[in-house]
Amino acid sequence: MTQEEAGLMLAMQRALLSRVPHSLIAVSVELDYDVVRVRNIFDSTGTEDEKGLLSEAGTELIGEFSESYRIEEEFLVVEERSEMEHLSSLVFLRYEP
Repeated sequence: MTQEEAGLMLAMQRALLSRVPHSLIAVSVELDYDVVRVRNIFDSTGTEDEKGLLSEAGTELIGEFSESYRIEEEFLVVEERSEMEHLSSLVFLRYEP
């Protein structure tokens, strides 16, 4: 893991503080030149308000970078126990018994 990747993961973890709804399954991130990508994966109970919480986290995350960076956010919904495809750095993963 590079120092840049570690910094991105820590910034995303800070942004998630008090913004993790019960419906959130996973959050992953990656940096691609001047694009910060964030993939938020929810279960079927996720609401628009809960997605809004993660959008706020994305806004806080991109604020950590210079103005030349932009953010691309995904808000996906998966069925219970479905396969998930994460970006290069997994930041949050809900326990699934």
